Amino acid sequence: MTPNSPWKVIHVDLSKTLTALTIEDQFKAAFVVYRFDALVLGYDYVLAEEFPLAAAELPNRAAAILQGNLHSWNLVSTGKELPAPTPRRDSYSLRKSLANAPLSIETFAARIAERNKRPIEVTASIVICTRRRAQDLAKCLDSIAQEIAAGTEVIVVDNGPDAETEVAVRAHPTVKYVVAPIAGLSRARNVGVKFSTKDVVVFVDDDVRPEPGWIEPLLRNFTDPKVAVVCGMVLPDTLDTAGQIGFQFDLGFGGMGHLPLRFDRDFIEGGWTGVPVWSIGAGANMAVRRQSVVDLGGFDERLGPGALGGCGDDSEFWHRALFAGFEAVYEPLSVVRHQHRREMKDLKRQAYGYSFGHSVALMAQYARGRDKGDLARLLGTFPLWLLRRLLRQPLRAFRGNPDILLADWISGYVKSLRHLGLVFDRSPRDWLAKDQSANGKR
Repeated sequence: MTPNSPWKVIHVDLSKTLTALTIEDQFKAAFVVYRFDALVLGYDYVLAEEFPLAAAELPNRAAAILQGNLHSWNLVSTGKELPAPTPRRDSYSLRKSLANAPLSIETFAARIAERNKRPIEVTASIVICTRRRAQDLAKCLDSIAQEIAAGTEVIVVDNGPDAETEVAVRAHPTVKYVVAPIAGLSRARNVGVKFSTKDVVVFVDDDVRPEPGWIEPLLRNFTDPKVAVVCGMVLPDTLDTAGQIGFQFDLGFGGMGHLPLRFDRDFIEGGWTGVPVWSIGAGANMAVRRQSVVDLGGFDERLGPGALGGCGDDSEFWHRALFAGFEAVYEPLSVVRHQHRREMKDLKRQAYGYSFGHSVALMAQYARGRDKGDLARLLGTFPLWLLRRLLRQPLRAFRGNPDILLADWISGYVKSLRHLGLVFDRSPRDWLAKDQSANGKR
């Protein structure tokens, strides 16, 4: 059981002079992010009674976490699964170069310096899809002010048009404001793709705050024409409430790795029961090659928030891209900070949405690709996972740590079964070819 809220989020940059870490009395624990400049090395969870942490102690704690990460990385092999699904075999970025290298922060820094020398050969449009969250949008736009000032094409797609959202956009005269009144995140994304004019479309959610320089690592991966999708790291902005802490840990949102990964044909043939495309990253920090999206017919507008509901619209697109012969990359040098939902009711709604959306996405994936693993996960391994959680619930409750999201996970799955007809819907759709009912106002 995690400590009570609030937690303090602390970023420790080991490339700079270190000082002792302390936390204020109101915090019950700290989520410590160890970094070496832009590189995130790992996370540390420190209870309030462990503070203060001496400056001399920090490198050792970080090194222990780094060693653990690399140990897990070196366990990856054909036929072996880690607790979090991870690509197999040794064709994925950095594994060969790190296999026999000294496991040190300096080694990592050298590898990152090499990666940062890669040329950027593509142009980019930044697309922010929003719906009646003008304050979040304003903060997001402020966080990318450097890109706006540099003349990067920025498009805001207003998926629930209101005056406050338009005012937030008009505060940045060069940002294009596009109205897409038909609700649906996938629809809004397709509108953003249609109005973009650059090689790559970089999607960020309105509730994230990109760190300076987050876009360049994403774009460097598109030098390879086979790459259609690149996802970056998402860190919590704050962990002030029980709902935010639950979002980070109980929903698995904090499970993203610290090493770059490449997902290709080898990955989808890895023996999975349903290829775990959800392990690629998060749509909150995602770049896609525009032409690849067009070739694949766009994001599936039946899925995701505002349509059927839940999530899965992004991972379904990744699934389609991989099975079409494209590749995807997870790029941890691209970092955004996400403002997790504060209230417990929102956390429970999110758990329901994850379960519902994941199940519906599996249906759509099976309909398109006829991968029996998707159907096996939908009707076998996923409900069995829920059943195991249900069977553990009495013991957890007895220990004072009940699974507070279990009912929402089960409810989401059960209600998704109403849409089983999707598995028979094999007709291809080109969502980008439709009239998106969008109005580009600037």
